[in-house]
Amino acid sequence: MIARRSRRSLALCALVAALVSCQPAPDAVSTADLELDVLFEEVWADALDRSPYFRLREGLPIESLGDPSFAEYQDFAEKARGWRARLDALDAEALSHEDFVGARALAWDLDIAIEGERWFHHASVLTPYSSPLSGLTQILALVPLQSEDDAERYLALLGQVPGFIGALESHVRDQAARGIFVWRDNFEASAGLLQTFAATDGRSLFAPSAPRLEGLAESIRSKVADEATALALGDIDAAVRSLLDFLRSDDYYPQTPTEVGASALPDGAEYYRYAVRRSTTMEVAPEAIHERGLALVEEMEREMTRLRGEIGFDGSREEFRASLRTDVRYFPKSPDEVGARLMDAAVDMEKVVDDYFIGRPQAEYGVRRLEANREASLTYGIYEPPTPADPVGRYRYNGSKLDQRAWINLRGISLHELIPGHHFHIARQAESEDLPDYRRNMWHGAYTEGWGSYASYLGLEAGIYAGDPLSEYGMYTLEVFLATRLVVDTGMNLLGWSLEEARDFMREHTLESETQIGTESLRYSADMPAQALAYQMGKLEILELRRRASEALGERFDLRLFHETLLENGSLPMAVLAEHVDWWIEQQDS
Repeated sequence: MIARRSRRSLALCALVAALVSCQPAPDAVSTADLELDVLFEEVWADALDRSPYFRLREGLPIESLGDPSFAEYQDFAEKARGWRARLDALDAEALSHEDFVGARALAWDLDIAIEGERWFHHASVLTPYSSPLSGLTQILALVPLQSEDDAERYLALLGQVPGFIGALESHVRDQAARGIFVWRDNFEASAGLLQTFAATDGRSLFAPSAPRLEGLAESIRSKVADEATALALGDIDAAVRSLLDFLRSDDYYPQTPTEVGASALPDGAEYYRYAVRRSTTMEVAPEAIHERGLALVEEMEREMTRLRGEIGFDGSREEFRASLRTDVRYFPKSPDEVGARLMDAAVDMEKVVDDYFIGRPQAEYGVRRLEANREASLTYGIYEPPTPADPVGRYRYNGSKLDQRAWINLRGISLHELIPGHHFHIARQAESEDLPDYRRNMWHGAYTEGWGSYASYLGLEAGIYAGDPLSEYGMYTLEVFLATRLVVDTGMNLLGWSLEEARDFMREHTLESETQIGTESLRYSADMPAQALAYQMGKLEILELRRRASEALGERFDLRLFHETLLENGSLPMAVLAEHVDWWIEQQDS
């Protein structure tokens, strides 16, 4: 099979030749398909200009850290309106199915981006999950430092950091002028994270470590070290401290809202409904999500009651949960044990993965502990996809406070993060020869996190928890934890719940520690409202699509083909994915 990129290049050349010789254009690829290709190339070129993350993923040199200003977003939104008009002008009926799916996905992305201009100032840039400063240090850590050219590029990027932080301060000041502040309950965590980027005792996170410089010739190593350190301890530190000083001033801190949730912001309820749409990629009311969450928590707890019987525990739910929180047998003895247990689950999944999937990514995967400054604010960890600089997809796990992190959910986490979860779809999507570059690099919350949650759930069917009711129980503790998000996120952001009411609900229905409940509840209400809805809402939609396909096809339903149908187009808005699955069902009948 000729890959899409090669086929399109040949078709475009053939089209030009046909126009020159006045011969009919080839039928294999329509003019509408080619027009869509041109549009995708323009959108992608703009994304590469604006985003160092995309350049990093593609192995391209990073020349700019990006511009976080409102003016920059307005410029992007104006371009998005033009691209959207061109999409509307395409002859949709002339598009191939794969391009129709791509066009629908792009239309959704553009619509959300255009609407996002109105809500630009509502998004936090200070809170632990939302702060772009963590991303800056990660980008700088991955910039190659092997040659003099690399060194000059690195120093140039480092020189942009003070301006980037200054733009963040301008953004925060603009927010304050609009009555938008960090929530009081999340202020100290936000200021504390920002403080980690300030120089302390002559050291800075922005100054390169000695091992980073070992690839440079000795003649330029000291020059780079001296200039980078001077920048880090000088202009960069001054920019960080300027922002900190503003946050702690009388113009800011006394104005921070004492209640939590999006509804505490100006026009907050309307903003939250937009955030729900953006996160779930579906038209669904927050009130309906709340009720679905309550039902899902009840459903999961019935399964957990069954499993307690299989485990042989005769006491109450509260007694069993108390034992899981206190019995040393259930806690890893070292961070290395956490990593080993995560990889053990992946090894078991490898044994049966071909029974459930047709294709898989070529990139290797693994685990590695998070950096210390990120462990305080990330409850579990985060998947980091392969890049040309580091071609291994890794789950970066939290190895701190192990006396509060029972190992019983690690098998479920492994399936969610590695195979057949995030690594399986993200790395495969990035490697695709059939998707436009833009779509190879685009993720949607409900698809991405929904697939991860579905992958963890699929472990039941694949036998990954077989004979290990504790790990199966652990998977359900993860599931019920994700289900409570539907309740407390909507509760705090729209339905008037207080932070303590939400935390009480999580204490009642999850095994999370007080530390984790504290960081998670702030994440939902005072950091990234609606983002956490993506996990269960995406999974539930995938399960619904599977049910729909299975009922329609009966004995002809092939789970491996269904999974391929979900994965072959990469990340999609769930509404577009549903259209694609319906099309696939029709194809099985033709």
